[in-house]
Amino acid sequence: MLKRLGILLIPLVLVAAACGDDDAATTTTAAPTTTAETTTTTAAEPSPAIITISDFDFGEPITVEVGRTVTVFNEDGATHTWTSTEGVFDSGDLAQGESFEFTFEEPGEYAFFCEIHPSMTGTITVTG
Repeated sequence: MLKRLGILLIPLVLVAAACGDDDAATTTTAAPTTTAETTTTTAAEPSPAIITISDFDFGEPITVEVGRTVTVFNEDGATHTWTSTEGVFDSGDLAQGESFEFTFEEPGEYAFFCEIHPSMTGTITVTG
């Protein structure tokens, strides 16, 4: 009879052990405590605007906001400049593949030209 009792108890012990293992594998995590936080948000810097010099042309006039950086990229085989008629900016000589960046801090309309090829002209409007 003890033999039969032992046979009956073995499955019960195994079931209890299996249940115990599941409980041991279960991790209880306390809910995180909430604290008051202050978040400082800063405005993202505007993405740069691009003027591509191609075929001896600056392309269409563009409009940007104050604080925006304009990148001028020379795609031509010839050297060019990006020069303000009012002396606000001057890229100097830009060979093929070179670029120049300028950030506009004041609103207005800015005329520009290429010192090497004065017939190349353009304008940029800065709003703000």
